[in-house]
Amino acid sequence: MIVRNRVYCMDALELLKQMPDQSVDLILTDPPYGVNLDYDLYDDTEDNWFELMKKFIPEAQRVAKMVIMPSCQIKRLQWIYTNFPPDWLICWYKGSTGCAGFIGFNDWEPLLVYGKIHTNMHDYFKAQPEPFGNGHPCPKPRQWARWIVKRATKEGMLVIDPFCGSGSTLSACKELNREFIGCDISQNYVDIANKRLSQKTLSEESKQVL
Repeated sequence: MIVRNRVYCMDALELLKQMPDQSVDLILTDPPYGVNLDYDLYDDTEDNWFELMKKFIPEAQRVAKMVIMPSCQIKRLQWIYTNFPPDWLICWYKGSTGCAGFIGFNDWEPLLVYGKIHTNMHDYFKAQPEPFGNGHPCPKPRQWARWIVKRATKEGMLVIDPFCGSGSTLSACKELNREFIGCDISQNYVDIANKRLSQKTLSEESKQVL
């Protein structure tokens, strides 16, 4: 039985298979990018990314009323629109030179949007990458998760991150009073996420100051 507000060490697809249809308000996640990042267990090849997406995207759409996730390289948008066309795109502007792109530097990244809850959120936001030394090769900025969770959901709604990594999405949910479920195949990353969740959130720190 999957319990809310916990992080599980398990395969993302196995977690979703246990969830009833349309039982989750939002899946906000950051799957492996297929660019040979040095994850501790997952082999981050492009071929593996295609195989994973063929299974993950339909299952995510079955489980959640809304799904938001990176496109994982702009050059793959044609494949995504051919096989799993999104309802919309959100532009994540990184506010820095970011990583190398086809013509120089990649300053922005498209996020895929499937479905809709109550929201009339903007489709452009800025969240600058943050230096993290927490042991995960590609953690998302805390502001990235906070911006999306705050606008795409209301308090008490359920958010799932099936590739939770270091726990940025889960931490944002805790801070913003959303229910959450996270999982990762790496126990090491689950431990990192749980450590972050055990720390005070920004709102809790502000209350202490007041």
